[in-house]
Amino acid sequence: MQTSLQRYFSLRINKLFNYLHDFELIGDEGSLHDFRIELKKLKSIIKFLKTIYPKQKFKKINHLIGSIFQNAGEIREYQLLLNWLKKHELKNISDNYFPDEKMKRMLNSFHQQSETYKTDLKEVIERCGKYVQITNKILPEQYVTELNAKIDKLLHKQLSSNDWHELRKLIKKWMYATNWIVYEEESKIDSLFSYYNKLQETIGQWHDLLVIKEILYQKQIHLSAEIDIQKDLNKALEKLNHSIKYREKQVTEIISKQLISA
Repeated sequence: MQTSLQRYFSLRINKLFNYLHDFELIGDEGSLHDFRIELKKLKSIIKFLKTIYPKQKFKKINHLIGSIFQNAGEIREYQLLLNWLKKHELKNISDNYFPDEKMKRMLNSFHQQSETYKTDLKEVIERCGKYVQITNKILPEQYVTELNAKIDKLLHKQLSSNDWHELRKLIKKWMYATNWIVYEEESKIDSLFSYYNKLQETIGQWHDLLVIKEILYQKQIHLSAEIDIQKDLNKALEKLNHSIKYREKQVTEIISKQLISA
């Protein structure tokens, strides 16, 4: 009989190749986004296995999956930026610095490498699979407990916004890992999952805004002599700063409410 971890691993394999196949057929951002989410879930298993088995066994695995994930992540960030610029009607910035054509080139490049990615993923799965098969089912349970303790400890310290991204990564690890175990008290874990999910999503929205702001600064748009571009830049920074403060307030309130209820 398969363990929960083994079933989860098998499901990830099927979904990974299904979404990559969908991307090959359609070539859209949606299927690529789904593919990237599945990569995250596979990476979460690898991170867990590295806590049990020698880390050097995963060196090549990390390199192979890390390269695919980075390329998919760059496309995701660019799409995030384009969507935000369009939402706020900042056409002067998007047309001059972030053209749609670049997104098409990035998607096309990813598409051209899809066969290589399939080969690399098959090697990753083959190397990881043997460790998944021999992992005792009690180890994921211990891992979930340890992650929850780390999250709880972070939440009870004086967190600054610099700690939020690390907190979110821990929460995501915990959320993925809860799929590898069987809970006796479903209602208790559902309540905790709901809270953690709300917190990590809000931190994610805050972090996305920081990423957009950083990309705008990297382009040195402020050096442009075009008046219309400077107007758009001022508008963009005003909206970003306002949204970042709003998300920061939301995160702080979510954390505070949990501490009060605890």
